Parts: sequence; structure tokens; C-alpha cells
Amino acid sequence: MLAAIRASQKDILILEASPRLGKKLLATGNGKCNLLNKQLDLSFYNDGAFVAKTFERYDEKALERFYEGLGIMLRFDAEGRGYPLSESANTVLDVLRRTLEKKAVEIKTDSGVIGILKKDDGFEVVTDGGVYLAQKLVLATGSDAGFGLDSLGLLKGIVDVMPFTPSLAPLCVNQTAIRGLNGVRVKCRAGLISGGRTVAEECGEVLFKTFALSGIATFNLSAAYSRLNCPADARVSLNFLECDAAAAERLFSVRRGQRVDECLEGVLHKMLAQAVMNYAGLSPQDVVDGTAVNTLAAACTDYQIKVERVADKSLAQVMRGGVLTDKINALTLEARDVKNLYFAGEAVNVDGLSGGYNLMWAAASALTVGDSLI
Repeated sequence: MLAAIRASQKDILILEASPRLGKKLLATGNGKCNLLNKQLDLSFYNDGAFVAKTFERYDEKALERFYEGLGIMLRFDAEGRGYPLSESANTVLDVLRRTLEKKAVEIKTDSGVIGILKKDDGFEVVTDGGVYLAQKLVLATGSDAGFGLDSLGLLKGIVDVMPFTPSLAPLCVNQTAIRGLNGVRVKCRAGLISGGRTVAEECGEVLFKTFALSGIATFNLSAAYSRLNCPADARVSLNFLECDAAAAERLFSVRRGQRVDECLEGVLHKMLAQAVMNYAGLSPQDVVDGTAVNTLAAACTDYQIKVERVADKSLAQVMRGGVLTDKINALTLEARDVKNLYFAGEAVNVDGLSGGYNLMWAAASALTVGDSLI
């Protein structure tokens, strides 16, 4: 949609497999559509060197100006996340559709593409409802995260791709350590451990499910886990107190002589306190002594859980994979070996952390492609 708006002076046709254009946008940001983040950091992407060229032209300020030019006013929260003032993804989609209509961009829905053929004078695009010829072709097809589609197969024999695998998704973990915690939410410091060291760390919400860890902090750890090719020795370490073990020991030292369950009252959620006691090998009736102080401090600041895998793509927000970046001109987002073939968004092997970074890449890359089409 954004690429078409940017290049609307050209003769543009959007082919959409779904009955309605932009449906997946409605699920972003829990329906609030987290479009931007003021804290743009290239290290939040799996390929910061590649996306750098795109964000030099369309950084967070340029994107904010673009959206406001369309009539989408933004507000930012304390973490720098930018949302439409309405806090409704429907608002964004309505503005984009209306803009496309005003600019007379042709849209064909229920038009799933089933084949792409490279011709001397352009491309032949075969859909389940007809065949279209194009001088220039843009793939902004997203991924099969959630209820999306995997369209990478269309590029077979044209350009090299990496198959999609879940990135931002819950982490399926050993269920013993999370038994009885389904539905509990906790703000904590979460680290991903592999090879005996912490390879990623996040502060934020963790949501316990019956089979997995979810929440924003977990999703960002899942991206790191996926980028490391899912190491078999990976563990998540949760620090419920967000302090070091020495500070935790001081906290519990003043509660010596109390029962363990009393000691944890006012510190942890009741069900989480029970899980910590189980993890530490303590019972509720045990009396807090010097040994218990050390054990509780360790359990509360380094609660380790074995990671088994990333959850299924149906639960993922973003997928890792797509067209290999070394096959794309970073300045124009045109295929290096196929003239007039362009890529934007998740179709490229670029994925970012939670917080608006993936929609930022989608927008910046689409506008870059739009510039290339003009």
C-alpha cells in the first residue's frame, strides 16, 4: 500500500490474495498499530548493515512526517513506541485505503498469485483469476506468521531465499518449571543463556502459558534464539526482583525467622512464590535461615528454564527468512541479478524486535521501493 502511494503517478496494480486489503495490519500492536519507535537502533535488526541505507533516507522522523502528511496523527508512549492518536489500527487502514482510492491505484482482491515468469520486457504474473503483464514487479507479500501466507515459492528459480521460520513468538519451554503459572504476568529481567553466557537480555513483561513463555520480553528473546539457529543448550533466566543476588540476599536477610511463604508475601505473586519455593527445594513451612536466604535470592534472581523450541508460526508475530539480502541492492531494494524486481517488508530476510521496528522496516522499505519505481 505504501509503495503504491509513493509511486502512484505510475500505472500501479495491487494484487491481493485476501478478500480485503490490509487485513493483517489490524492485528499489529494488539490492534493499536505500533507504527514507529523513536528509539531506532540498527542492532535491533538481524541485518543492521543492510537496513542502514534504507533508514538513512526514511528514519523515524521522516516516517512520522509521512504518516502525518496522510492525516495519521501519532502519539508516543514512555518507551518511544508510536501509535495512531486513535490507538486503532482501523484508523490507519482506513486512511491508507482512502489515499489509494484518491490516487486511483487499481486494486484486485481475491487475486492470489500462483506464478511469476520473467520475460525479456518485464514479468508475467499468473493469478487464479487471470494473467497480468508488468514492466516492474514488487513483492511485499509478508510471511505466514499468524494468519499470513508464505509466497516465497513464487521466486523459485528467480532469486535465492531463506525459508521462513518463527522469530517473534512464544518460547516453548520445559513445563516442570512453569507448572501452575498459566496466565500469570510478571515484570522482570529476562536473559537468554547459551554456551554458558548471557547472549541476550530484556526487561519487560513475561506471560506464563501452560507450555511456553510469552510477552514482549520473551518475544525479543525468541528473536535472538532464532538468529542463533535455536541452540540446544538454551535456557531462559528470569530475574523477578530485577536486582543482583547480593541485593536479594539483603532483602531476605531482614526476614530471617519467618516461614518461607510469609517471607515471599508482598514480594511475588502467590502462584509464582510457590513455583520459586519448588525451584529452591523449600516448603512453605520452612523457616528462613542463612541457607534459605541464599537459596531464595538465587531462585528469585536466576530462575532458569530450559528452552525447547520457538512456538508454531500460528503464534508468531514475525518470521525470520525471505529473500537473501546479499541478492538485493541496499539502496534501491531491487534484485541485483533481476532488473525491475523489487522487495519490501517481510519478504526480505529482515526482522526486528518488538516495539514497532518491523512496521518501521515495512514502511521505510516500501517507500524506498516507491522511489525506485518513479
